[in-house]
Amino acid sequence: MNLPQIIQLSQSPPPLGYLIIGGFAVAAHGFTRPTFDVDFLVRRDQLELWRSRLSTAGFVLVSERSAFAQFSLPDSQEGLDLMLVDNRTFDLMQAGAIAADFDGTQGWVVGLDHLLSLKLHVLRQALPHRTNRDAQDVEMLLRRHRIPLDSEHYRQLFLTYGSNELYEAFQRILRHD
Repeated sequence: MNLPQIIQLSQSPPPLGYLIIGGFAVAAHGFTRPTFDVDFLVRRDQLELWRSRLSTAGFVLVSERSAFAQFSLPDSQEGLDLMLVDNRTFDLMQAGAIAADFDGTQGWVVGLDHLLSLKLHVLRQALPHRTNRDAQDVEMLLRRHRIPLDSEHYRQLFLTYGSNELYEAFQRILRHD
């Protein structure tokens, strides 16, 4: 099941809110890289509806933690990861979302600042299996959008969701163009 099919699945009655995050969001913001699953940010209180809908579509629950639920199709590499957030966080991120076309299907993608915040949050955790990919995503998004890291807005974004070390590292990386 591809991204447009999963988007359509979310729109069945009752429609379920989602924002595309991860690799497809990075691509929607101008940096295309390989991605092997779909990542959605969803309302935590809609998880049971997502479970039911995904089960009906053939997905099985692979893993669940307080902030994430991972689903996959049996005998397939295709998967869907749900990042679970409270309604306030979802509403805030939805307000900054952008529409993007995915093979003729419109999907809602987290806005650039929110995408950077999510990536910085992961980088701050220093997870070995994610660091290189997320660091590359941040670097390429900063370059693609010519983001002025010396602005107070972006300095605060880095300090709030990442760290001063990450802020300084990306400043050095971008200075060496």
